[in-house]
This record gives sequence, structure tokens and C-alpha cells, in this order.
Amino acid sequence: MGFILQKKTKYSRLEVYQIATGTDGSPDYNMGQTGYGRVGNNLFIFMNVGIPGADGMDYKNHYDERTESVSWCAKKKTHSGQDQMQQIIHGELNLYLFSRWKRNEDWTYLGKAHVLSYEDDVVVADPEGNETFCMEYQLTCKGIEEDLAKEEVESGILNLSNKKPRRKNRKKVKRSFKGRGQTDYLLKAKKDKKIGDLGEELVFEYEKRRLTEAGEKDLADKLEHVSMTQGDGTGYDVKSFNIDGTDRFIEVKTTKQGLDAEFFMSPNEIEFSELNSQSYSLYRVYDLRLEPLTGSLYIYDGNILNGFDKEATEFRLRSK
Repeated sequence: MGFILQKKTKYSRLEVYQIATGTDGSPDYNMGQTGYGRVGNNLFIFMNVGIPGADGMDYKNHYDERTESVSWCAKKKTHSGQDQMQQIIHGELNLYLFSRWKRNEDWTYLGKAHVLSYEDDVVVADPEGNETFCMEYQLTCKGIEEDLAKEEVESGILNLSNKKPRRKNRKKVKRSFKGRGQTDYLLKAKKDKKIGDLGEELVFEYEKRRLTEAGEKDLADKLEHVSMTQGDGTGYDVKSFNIDGTDRFIEVKTTKQGLDAEFFMSPNEIEFSELNSQSYSLYRVYDLRLEPLTGSLYIYDGNILNGFDKEATEFRLRSK
């Protein structure tokens, strides 16, 4: 990000635009008048809370100062099939959230927002009292520290380790059925995904360097971040190559904890490792640190079940 905004500080729309663009120009209509406007890949959201917008629409926006959680309604007749809404959902736009509680006052910057969930067809009333609809997002303005610039990821360091995970003797534990403290599972899932994405990007860059330094730049240019290009479900995350040009299918599992931390795999991922054991590798990124971006790397080749025990943690049920 090439500009800085201070949380809990008030800004006018003009100030936001000039900070975002680094110019002394004036914003366009969307940025200057409507609920949100875009500069490059940055979307600036101006959210009224408890008061109607300039167009008379009274969206039921909400901000919880303690948890920094937000309910935000996009413009009327928005839905998840629209291009810009898809970009918001998939994190392709940086969201900067501003709010105000009184008419004709400046906007308080709440922070960089992240989508936790969304809902289509939320009913709202237009200025004449007629029903219309919009999308409603659940956002968080709590900083997700795993947000790093592309340049930071490309310069990140993975140190290959000879260390191996220790075998654990698992004792049968009697379930206590005790209540647990409340957890923000949506935010946790978002952070876990960010950590997972970071690990995959680090491994992608690690493989690119490995092949290039071995004099195989042509192979390095053919690397594919499969989980990004094809989505989940392929059974692995990165398609790489051995020095002789044969395929190397890499599944990446990442943690900020040590090498002995447990991790999760889907049945599809486990089956893929069994069927492709001759060309399959688990890249375990552990001890991940963000400033600067570094981590340790353990590589396990072959059928994952030959080196790790699996344990069922949940079941899908259907009626008999």
C-alpha cells in the first residue's frame, strides 16, 4: 500500500481521494458522492450508521467498536453475481472502511476491512418506503497481520530443515463435554486461510528459486500454483518439477507453531497422495514469522499415510 490512513481519525472524501492518489485532484462521482468508490484495486467504503445516505436509503449498517465487527449493506440491487461484488467476496479489492453517525460530518476511518460472510436479497426500503434488496456483508476491521505485499512474499525465506517431526504416543482421552469460551470462528477461519495462502506462496517462490539455481529456468517458468489457478479439490497446491523434468505434486501445510503441530487434510488430499505416491510431496512450513517473512521447511515424499497417523475429527451424517 502506497498510502497511510490512521484508524479512528476523521477524513473528508476529498482528503481520502488525495491521500489514495497522491494528487491534489478531485474525486469522481462514486468516490465523492456515493457509498463507495474505487481507486485502482482499492475500494473506499463510506458507511452511514443510524442515518440515511445522500440518496435517502436507510441501510441497517452496524459497527461494534469493541469487536470491530461490521454489518454493511452495499448499494441497492447489488447481488453476488456482479463483477465488483465477486471481487469483494474473493478479496481481489482492498477494502478501506469509513463511517459517520451524523449528517454533514467527516468520516471516521475504521480500518482495512475483511469479508467474513455475505448474504444476498436482504430487504431494505427506498426513500418512498418501497421494498428493494441489496447485499449485506459481515466484515471485520481487526487487523489480519498476514496481509503482506507481493514484494514481501517474493523476498520471504524458507530454510530447509533436516529436523523430523517426533512421533506422539496418543492416549485415549475421556471426553468431558465441558463448554468452551466463545471463539470468533469466522475470523479464525479467515486468519487460517491467510496463513495457508502465505505458506503456498512461499513454497511457490522456493521452488522457483530451486529450479532456477539448478539451471532449469524453463521448468521454473512452468510452475503452477494449482490451488489458485484451478481452485481447491485437485488434491495438491503446487505443481512443480524434479530436475529431470518429471512432475512433483506438492501439498503445503503451514503453521506458526513448531514442526510437531498437528494439521488437517481432506479425504481427497489423502487419496491423491496414495494414488500419486511416486511424485507426491508434503511441504510442511512451520515456525512461520511475518517480520521479516521467514519459516522453516520440512519435506516428506510419498504416501502421506506411511509417515503420519490419521484421526477422524468429525462426521457427515444423513438420515437412515
